[in-house]
Amino acid sequence: MMSTLFDFTIAPYSSLTSSEQDRFEQALDIQYFASGSTVIAANAANTALLIVSKGLIAEEEQSEVLSVYSELETLNGKALLNESASQHWVAIEDSLVFSVPRDLILELMRSNPRFGAYFYQDIAQRLAMLTQAATAGDELQSLLLAPIHSVYLHPVQWLSHEASILDAARHMQAHACTSVFIQHQQQAGIFTQTDLRDFVTSEQHASQARLADYAQYRLHTIRDTAPLHAAMALMVRHSITRVVVQRDDTIIGTLEQVDLLAFLTQHSHLIQNQIERARNLDELGLAWAQTDKIIRQQQGQGIKVTLIAATIRELHRKLLAKIWLLIAPPEITQQVCLLCMGSEGRGEQILPTDQDNALIIADGFTHPDLVAICEQFNQALIRFGYPSCAGKVMVNNPYWRRSESEFKLLFNDWQAKTSGEHMLNLAIWLDAYPVIGDKSLFSRLRDYLLQDLSPNDSLLGHFALPIVQFDTPLGFFSQLRSTSGQLDLKKGGIFTLVHGIRCLALKAGLKQRNSYHRLDALRERGLLSAEFARELSETLAFLQSLQLRFGLQKAQQGKAIDHLITLSQLTTLERDLLKDAFVVVKRFKQHISHQFKLHLL
Repeated sequence: MMSTLFDFTIAPYSSLTSSEQDRFEQALDIQYFASGSTVIAANAANTALLIVSKGLIAEEEQSEVLSVYSELETLNGKALLNESASQHWVAIEDSLVFSVPRDLILELMRSNPRFGAYFYQDIAQRLAMLTQAATAGDELQSLLLAPIHSVYLHPVQWLSHEASILDAARHMQAHACTSVFIQHQQQAGIFTQTDLRDFVTSEQHASQARLADYAQYRLHTIRDTAPLHAAMALMVRHSITRVVVQRDDTIIGTLEQVDLLAFLTQHSHLIQNQIERARNLDELGLAWAQTDKIIRQQQGQGIKVTLIAATIRELHRKLLAKIWLLIAPPEITQQVCLLCMGSEGRGEQILPTDQDNALIIADGFTHPDLVAICEQFNQALIRFGYPSCAGKVMVNNPYWRRSESEFKLLFNDWQAKTSGEHMLNLAIWLDAYPVIGDKSLFSRLRDYLLQDLSPNDSLLGHFALPIVQFDTPLGFFSQLRSTSGQLDLKKGGIFTLVHGIRCLALKAGLKQRNSYHRLDALRERGLLSAEFARELSETLAFLQSLQLRFGLQKAQQGKAIDHLITLSQLTTLERDLLKDAFVVVKRFKQHISHQFKLHLL
C-alpha cells in the first residue's frame, strides 16, 4: 500500500535530494503489527528498512530488551548493512511501520554519502558525519579543514646573508613581495616589510647595514599538509601576519594572513587586532563583544565545535593577557604568572559560563597593589560576561594566589589528604595554562607536581573516584532519562569524558591539557585503541556541540547559561545519536573504574 505521509524533515531522510525522496516514497509501504507480534525475527533475512509510524517496538537479543523504538525512529538501520541480524524486534503495542526495500536503501547510501553515514555501525563515524549542518556550513567546514597547500603560498625569496638592508628593500620592490629569507650560521632567517619599517625609523644607513643582523631567526612554521584552521590559530596566538610553510624540512613558501582571510569567511583576526590595540577596558570590551557574532556564525554554519573552540581559545587568552596588562604595571607582571584553569585552561570553553584563574608569585616578591589588581582583574572579567566562579577559583581568593613555595606546600597537602575537595582542586590545576608573566614559575610547579603523582596508585584512585558520582542518563531499554524533560549534559556525559581522559593523562604523566590532545597522546602511546579514542573524541564533540547550541539559545533569551538541554527540542536523529553517545560514556566509565580499581575504594 503506497503512502504519501512520510515526513522527510527528519534526519537522515532530510538529506535525500528531491529525486531521491520521490524514489523513496514510490517504494514506501506501510505494515501493521498487532501487540506481541514479531516485526523482524532473529537471524531473518534483512529485506527492508523499517521506520515506526505509530506504536512501540522493542529490540531484543537473547531475551534481553536492548532498546525501545517509538514514532519516527528507525528500527534496523544499524543492522541493514548485513544480510541478517541476531536481534529480534517485537511490537509492544499495536504498531504501524513504514517499510522501504533494502536494495533501494543500499543504492541511496552509495549515491548519497550523508544519507549513508546514518547506517554506519561505527558510532564515531555516525557522530562525526551526522552532526554537521547540511547547508553553507559544509562549504566553510571543508575550507577550514582544507590543507594549507590548497591556498596561494608566496614563493620563497632567498638573498645572501651578506646582502644589505637596501638590497632587501630593492628586492621586495622588484618582486612585489613582503618578505625575504637568508641562510646564516645554519639558520634560516626572515626579514619582512615590518622589519624594514622599523629599520627606517632608526635612521641608519640601509646600504651599510647587514641584512643578517636584522633578520628574525625564530620562524613560526607549519607543514603544508596541516589544516587551514591550524594556521589561523597560529597567527592569532603569536600576533603575526604570516606563517612559514614547510614540506618535510624545506621551506616552500609563506602563507599571508590576507590570503588566508580571502579564502575563509570569518574575521577572528580583526578582533585579535582590536584586542591588542585597546588602550583601556572600554575599548577592550567593544572588541570582545564581537566574539559572540563569530560563535553564532560558525555554529550556525555547522563548523565543528572543536574548530570553534580553537579560535575562541586563542582570542580568550589574548583577552586575559590584555586585561592584566591594562591594570598591572610591568614590575608586577615580571614577578608573577597568571593562569587560566578548568575548561578555560583546556581551551574547551566557548561560552562564558564562569571564570577559573590563579596567580603564582615569585618567592620573596610583594607589592602593595597586588591584591587590588587581582580584584580588578576578576571584576573586569565579570564585566565582559564571565561570571564569578561558584567555588571562588579566582585570583582575588588568597587560596589561588600564592608564592611558588606556598603552592608546593599546597600540592603536598593535596597529596597527603586525598579529600574530594583536594582532588577537585588538583583536577582544576592540571588543566592550567600560563597566560602572561614569568611562565617558568608555572613550568617548575607543573613538573614538581607531576613527578610524584603519576606512580601514586592510591592517589590516582581517589582522583578518579568522582567519575562515578553522576549517573549516565540511560534507563531501561537504552532510553534517555530526564527530569521534567531536561537532561544535564555535563553531569550526564561531558564530566565523565573530560575527567576520565584527564585521569588517564595523569597516570601516563602527560603534559597536554586539552582533552582532544590528551586523547591523541594516549592513542599514540598505545594506552587507548585508535577506535576507542576516536569514539571518545567524537562523542565529546557531539555533547559539546549540543551544549553550545542550547547555551546560545539561552543567552539569546537572556537566561543564565547552564548545561541543561530540553529533549523535546532534539530531532529524532539527535536523540538517536545522544543514546549512542551515552553508550560510549557508560563504556568509558567502566573502563576508568577498572583501570583505577574504583571498586576497592
